Amino acid sequence: MSMTTQEIDEFLSEPRLCHFATLDAEGEVRVRPLWYLWREGTFWFTTRREVRHTGRDLRAHRRVAVSVASEDRPYRAVVAHGSVEVLDRDLDMLLAIATRYGEAEGRAFAEEAMEQSDRVILRMTPGELISWDYGRTE
Repeated sequence: MSMTTQEIDEFLSEPRLCHFATLDAEGEVRVRPLWYLWREGTFWFTTRREVRHTGRDLRAHRRVAVSVASEDRPYRAVVAHGSVEVLDRDLDMLLAIATRYGEAEGRAFAEEAMEQSDRVILRMTPGELISWDYGRTE
Protein backbone atom coordinates (compact mmCIF):
# COMPACT_ATOMS: atom_id res chain seq x y z
CA MET A 1 0.00 0.00 0.00
CA SER A 2 1.33 3.42 -0.96
CA MET A 3 2.19 6.07 1.60
CA THR A 4 0.62 9.51 1.62
CA THR A 5 2.74 12.58 0.91
CA GLN A 6 2.86 13.32 4.64
CA GLU A 7 3.91 9.74 5.44
CA ILE A 8 6.65 9.91 2.80
CA ASP A 9 7.91 13.19 4.30
CA GLU A 10 7.95 11.69 7.80
CA PHE A 11 9.64 8.48 6.64
CA LEU A 12 12.34 10.31 4.67
CA SER A 13 12.97 12.74 7.53
CA GLU A 14 14.48 9.87 9.55
CA PRO A 15 18.29 9.58 9.21
CA ARG A 16 18.49 6.46 7.07
CA LEU A 17 21.05 5.69 4.41
CA CYS A 18 19.79 5.70 0.87
CA HIS A 19 21.00 3.47 -1.93
CA PHE A 20 22.01 5.72 -4.81
CA ALA A 21 22.28 4.21 -8.30
CA THR A 22 24.12 5.70 -11.26
CA LEU A 23 25.33 4.52 -14.65
CA ASP A 24 29.03 4.66 -15.42
CA ALA A 25 30.46 5.74 -18.79
CA GLU A 26 30.03 2.19 -20.16
CA GLY A 27 26.38 2.03 -19.03
CA GLU A 28 27.03 -0.31 -16.10
CA VAL A 29 24.92 0.23 -12.98
CA ARG A 30 26.70 1.27 -9.79
CA VAL A 31 24.93 1.42 -6.40
CA ARG A 32 26.31 2.84 -3.19
CA PRO A 33 24.97 3.97 0.20
CA LEU A 34 24.81 7.74 0.72
CA TRP A 35 23.64 10.24 3.27
CA TYR A 36 20.74 12.34 2.04
CA LEU A 37 18.40 15.14 3.00
CA TRP A 38 14.75 15.22 1.91
CA ARG A 39 13.38 18.76 1.87
CA GLU A 40 10.17 19.99 0.22
CA GLY A 41 9.95 17.15 -2.28
CA THR A 42 13.63 17.21 -3.24
CA PHE A 43 16.55 14.93 -2.39
CA TRP A 44 19.91 16.54 -1.55
CA PHE A 45 23.22 14.64 -1.52
CA THR A 46 26.91 15.42 -1.59
CA THR A 47 29.81 13.77 -3.34
CA ARG A 48 33.15 14.54 -4.93
CA ARG A 49 33.43 14.97 -8.70
CA GLU A 50 36.91 13.50 -9.16
CA VAL A 51 37.71 11.27 -6.20
CA ARG A 52 34.39 9.35 -6.09
CA HIS A 53 32.82 7.13 -8.75
CA THR A 54 29.54 8.95 -8.11
CA GLY A 55 30.87 12.25 -9.42
CA ARG A 56 32.53 10.65 -12.42
CA ASP A 57 29.40 8.65 -13.26
CA LEU A 58 27.29 11.82 -13.25
CA ARG A 59 29.46 13.32 -15.98
CA ALA A 60 28.32 10.48 -18.26
CA HIS A 61 24.69 10.15 -17.13
CA ARG A 62 22.63 12.48 -14.91
CA ARG A 63 19.79 9.96 -14.48
CA VAL A 64 19.78 8.28 -11.06
CA ALA A 65 17.63 6.08 -8.86
CA VAL A 66 17.35 6.33 -5.08
CA SER A 67 15.99 3.73 -2.67
CA VAL A 68 15.32 4.29 1.03
CA ALA A 69 13.95 1.36 3.04
CA SER A 70 13.20 0.55 6.65
CA GLU A 71 14.97 -2.35 8.28
CA ASP A 72 12.13 -3.22 10.63
CA ARG A 73 8.71 -4.79 10.05
CA PRO A 74 6.34 -3.87 8.67
CA TYR A 75 8.66 -2.81 5.86
CA ARG A 76 8.35 0.63 4.30
CA ALA A 77 10.25 2.06 1.36
CA VAL A 78 10.49 4.92 -1.10
CA VAL A 79 12.05 4.57 -4.55
CA ALA A 80 12.68 7.63 -6.73
CA HIS A 81 13.93 8.15 -10.28
CA GLY A 82 15.09 11.41 -11.80
CA SER A 83 17.96 13.55 -13.01
CA VAL A 84 20.54 15.15 -10.75
CA GLU A 85 21.58 18.78 -10.88
CA VAL A 86 25.19 19.34 -9.77
CA LEU A 87 25.72 22.47 -7.66
CA ASP A 88 28.75 24.07 -6.03
CA ARG A 89 29.55 23.09 -2.46
CA ASP A 90 27.73 25.12 0.17
CA LEU A 91 28.42 24.98 3.91
CA ASP A 92 24.78 25.39 4.96
CA MET A 93 23.63 22.52 2.75
CA LEU A 94 26.56 20.30 3.77
CA LEU A 95 25.63 20.91 7.41
CA ALA A 96 21.96 20.20 6.73
CA ILE A 97 22.81 16.86 5.12
CA ALA A 98 25.57 15.73 7.48
CA THR A 99 24.24 16.73 10.90
CA ARG A 100 21.20 14.48 10.38
CA TYR A 101 23.61 11.61 11.03
CA GLY A 102 25.23 13.07 14.16
CA GLU A 103 25.74 16.68 15.17
CA ALA A 104 29.45 16.64 16.05
CA GLU A 105 30.40 14.19 13.30
CA GLY A 106 28.34 16.10 10.76
CA ARG A 107 29.96 19.43 11.60
CA ALA A 108 33.43 17.90 11.34
CA PHE A 109 32.52 16.31 7.99
CA ALA A 110 31.13 19.59 6.60
CA GLU A 111 34.21 21.58 7.61
CA GLU A 112 36.50 19.04 5.94
CA ALA A 113 34.24 18.84 2.86
CA MET A 114 34.44 22.61 2.34
CA GLU A 115 38.20 22.22 1.87
CA GLN A 116 37.75 19.68 -0.96
CA SER A 117 37.91 21.52 -4.28
CA ASP A 118 35.89 18.85 -6.10
CA ARG A 119 33.12 18.61 -3.45
CA VAL A 120 29.65 19.26 -4.90
CA ILE A 121 26.01 19.22 -3.85
CA LEU A 122 23.52 17.13 -5.80
CA ARG A 123 19.84 18.06 -6.07
CA MET A 124 17.27 15.59 -7.38
CA THR A 125 13.57 16.31 -7.66
CA PRO A 126 12.01 12.94 -8.44
CA GLY A 127 10.33 12.51 -11.80
CA GLU A 128 8.84 9.31 -10.39
CA LEU A 129 8.29 8.45 -6.73
CA ILE A 130 7.02 5.05 -5.58
CA SER A 131 6.32 4.15 -1.96
CA TRP A 132 4.90 1.31 0.05
CA ASP A 133 4.07 0.52 3.65
CA TYR A 134 3.31 -3.15 4.30
CA GLY A 135 1.77 -2.19 7.64
CA ARG A 136 -1.16 -0.52 5.89
CA THR A 137 -4.18 -2.62 5.11
CA GLU A 138 -5.99 -0.22 2.80
